[in-house]
Amino acid sequence: MKSIIFKKIVLAILLVVHFVGSVNGQDSSLLWKVSGNGLEKESYLFGTIHIICKSDFLMDDRIIKAFESAEQLFLELDMSDPQLQLKMQQVSINPGMKNIKAEMDESAASALDAFLLKNYGAGLAQLGILKPFVLSSMVMLKALPCTEIESYEGYFTSRAGEAEMPIVGLETVEFQVGIFDQIPRDLQLKELMKLVTEEGSQQEFQIMISAYLAEDILALDQAMTNSGMMADYRSILLEERNKNWVPQMEEAMKAKSIFMAVGAGHLGGDFGVISLLRKAGYSVEPIH
Repeated sequence: MKSIIFKKIVLAILLVVHFVGSVNGQDSSLLWKVSGNGLEKESYLFGTIHIICKSDFLMDDRIIKAFESAEQLFLELDMSDPQLQLKMQQVSINPGMKNIKAEMDESAASALDAFLLKNYGAGLAQLGILKPFVLSSMVMLKALPCTEIESYEGYFTSRAGEAEMPIVGLETVEFQVGIFDQIPRDLQLKELMKLVTEEGSQQEFQIMISAYLAEDILALDQAMTNSGMMADYRSILLEERNKNWVPQMEEAMKAKSIFMAVGAGHLGGDFGVISLLRKAGYSVEPIH
């Protein structure tokens, strides 16, 4: 597989952001201050969208100030890991390098092949060995109406490196990909083909980006949880992960100020990071 193609695939995988939550619309925000409950220093929580058009990249003074005041960066994955791309490649390929084409009907395979050839310069013969959710991510990446893209995780990782700020990954690549291995492949294939063949699917993605830029977590919830894979597997895709993250955050916040940048969908809801931190006794306030 050509290196340049796989670099695009890495970006595409990072696009699997989970936009759900139900924080009250009046105090909805992407940036939150965490204090109280015995903490000596304030920490910050920021909701990202993993890939966005460079022209839409939201980075203002309040976010920069919060980041610069922190002593440690927490991300879903440690993006500074030099082995990240290799690890991602190893877990993104079907067992035995089985080509996904064998699991699709002829018309679906033809449509996906044409899409991949047009957008990535390689078709199912080369890219069909990738897992369904990876291919879905690649399709979503092309829903962005731009050629120049930006990554919040990439931005914060770069800034942390310049400041010699330690970076902590809340999860491993192997764990994240393993989540999708728990979801039936036929359902993943169905979702993949909806993205390729149904124009409305990519329009929904644009609606979510608009809601993100408006920092409207409630709108993101409504856009994502009506139906589909996210609605059916919300527990393993979001809630259980949030429960695993909060104790790690709590332990770190005892010693220093941290800046936590995770997918915006992890912020809201009864089992979102905001709610779980509040239930643990912390004050979590929006910064506008």
